[in-house]
Formats: sequence, structure tokens, C-alpha cells
Amino acid sequence: MAERILVVDDEEDLRYVYVRQLRRDGYQIDTAADGEEAIEKIRENEYAVILTDMRMPRKDGLAVIAAAREHLPEAEIIVLTGHGSLENALQAFKAGNIFEYLLKPLDDITVLNTVVARAIERRNLRKHNRELFEQLQRAYEELRQKSEALIQQEKMSAIGILAAGVAHELNNPLTAVVGFAQMVAEKLRSNRPHNWDDREYLRVLQAVDNMVQGAHRSRDIVASLLRFARATKPEARAPVDVNQVLRDAFLFTEHLLLRHGIALEKQLAPDLPLVWGNAPRLQHVFTNLLINAQQATPSGGTVRVITEHADEPKGVWVHVEDTGHGIPPEELDKIFEPFYTRKEQGTGLGLSIAKQIVEEHQGEIYVHSEVGKGTRFSVFLPGTDAEAVPPSTEAQVA
Repeated sequence: MAERILVVDDEEDLRYVYVRQLRRDGYQIDTAADGEEAIEKIRENEYAVILTDMRMPRKDGLAVIAAAREHLPEAEIIVLTGHGSLENALQAFKAGNIFEYLLKPLDDITVLNTVVARAIERRNLRKHNRELFEQLQRAYEELRQKSEALIQQEKMSAIGILAAGVAHELNNPLTAVVGFAQMVAEKLRSNRPHNWDDREYLRVLQAVDNMVQGAHRSRDIVASLLRFARATKPEARAPVDVNQVLRDAFLFTEHLLLRHGIALEKQLAPDLPLVWGNAPRLQHVFTNLLINAQQATPSGGTVRVITEHADEPKGVWVHVEDTGHGIPPEELDKIFEPFYTRKEQGTGLGLSIAKQIVEEHQGEIYVHSEVGKGTRFSVFLPGTDAEAVPPSTEAQVA
């Protein structure tokens, strides 16, 4: 497509000469008889080059240059003036980064074609460089995000290895603690010491029962750590019971919720279909959603976890909902973006990684929120013989 040029001069004969000369090179030419007409055209059209006189009625060349810099910053400006002076030249160059300053009449009119061609070449080069710079910036940002995601995955892998080591170290002594605690409880129930009164006897029995329960809970946590550490690579897959994954997540998060005065309600549907997936990575998703719910919910609130069957397509729904502050509508389409965070100390990677893990399982994650009422995250995971299809009842954030 031919480059478009604006010729601005109050002398009609000169405009005719310039237009006739430039059309020989195939340019599309517009003209203006004064500065005001030129400014109107600059506001309405795209020009590669603007040739302008300096002294004209109804706004001069300086006003034309200023308008071009405001509305067409990539356009090249060539000044043609019959009032050449050092002062005029300085004013022109101060008004904008003009390409050339020529005195008229031109000794050789063909010079105009050469200058315009060079101006267009510089404009195209600057435009190409800007596009390359923008591409480089986008590539850098994408590389940075992927690098951060890889670092996070390496951290998760390291945590898995550490968890395995800690769990194995704790497993044997915990087994002994559980066994001895149960033995003490049985002995006390069958052989009450004669020198203990009823109150003291009941108090000791309760303490031993608490010790047994604590030991069992500790053993459950160790077992959960072992399951978490069993498959640290994203590609490691097996049939997964989503309810069990959630129970493991509760072991790490329920005490956190209770400590902040938040009730945890669990509504886990029985006989859910199995999901072909990576249990530790799914546990990471639900742990993240539970921690987010805790941080968004004031004391006295409730976090509810619901699982249910999905029939078309076959799979499992997991809903994590809170009675917290909610998310403003203008932020809903940003919360899964890497590095976007509403927390002062947040990294902005939690929900981004959760979404990535869900999509690795051919699943989908959705969010619905009302400011002042709370937020619900819904995760769909396909059954072992089903493919994920987005439902029409929820708003997908992707």
C-alpha cells in the first residue's frame, strides 16, 4: 500500500508542484492550504511524512509540527520554508524532532523525492525497531514467568523429598508412641490404681485418650506426607480418590482455620469416580485454595468444601467456598495471572500454579464471587475415562 503524505503550504502553485513531483514515486498525497486545515487532517488521518511551510495564515508551521508530534508521533516531518533563518530553524527543531529543514525554492525538485524516501525509510526502521523491542519485552516477560514457575516446581519437588525424609524418620517412633499409648490406656481401664480417687482416675484416662488421639493424628499427618512425597514429578499419575486428597489437605489446613476462628465444613460425596492424576499436585491445589479462603475470611466465618458427582462429562466437582470479603468484578479476570496478587506479601503464583496443575489433569477451574458475601472456587476433574468439557453454569476465568 502506498505511503500517505501531507503537503502543507499556503501557495497553491507550490502545492501543485510538490504533489505532481511526489506522485511520480507512487505516494498518496493530501494537501492543506494553511496550518488549521493541516491540523484537522492530522487528527483524522495517518501520515508517514508531513511536508510543511513555516509561515502560513491560520496557524503556522510550528503549530502543525506540535500537532503532528501529539497525534502522529511516528510521522517524519520535513520543513520547506522561504523564510530561512537560524531562529526559524531552531524554533522548528525545538518544536519537534524534524527530519529535514529545506529552503524554497528548491534548486532541484527531485531532491524532494530523495528526502521523502529517506524520511520514510527512517520511519519504517524506527517502527520496525519498536516492534522488535515490544516482541523482546513480551518474550522476556514470558521467559521470566516460566522461570518462576519452574523455580516453584523445583521447590515443590524439594519439599516432597524433604517430606519423605522427615516422614520416614518419624514413622518408627510414632508407631511406638501409638502402641505404648494404647497399651497404657488399656491397662488403666482394666487395672485402676487403688490409691486414685474417681476424679484423678478420670482425669488421667482423659489425658491418655488425648495422647492416643494426638498420636493417631500425628501418624495420619506422617502418612499424608508420605503420600505427598510419593510422586513429585508432574507426569507421575495413578488413580486418585479426590476425597482422600482433600482429607490430606485438611490435615495441614484445618488447625490453621480453627486458630483463626473459622469453621471448616466438609460435605464429601461418597463413591466418587476416581481421577487419573497426581495426588500430591492436586493436594497442592486444594491446600492453596483452603489457605486463600482462610486469608479472605474474618474470624467467625465459614469455609465449606463440597465434592459431588459430575455426570456429563463424567468426573468430580470440588467446591471451596468462603464467607469472606469477596473479589471485585474487575479483578476476577486477573486472579489466575502469574504475579498478580491482592496480598501485601503475596507472590502472585499460587492461583496461577493451581490453574496450571488443574489443566495438566485436563480439568478446569472457575470462580464466582460477590463482594461482601464470599467467594467460591470450583474445580472440575474428569473421571478416568472422561474428558473435561466446561460447564455453562459457571463463569470460567482463564
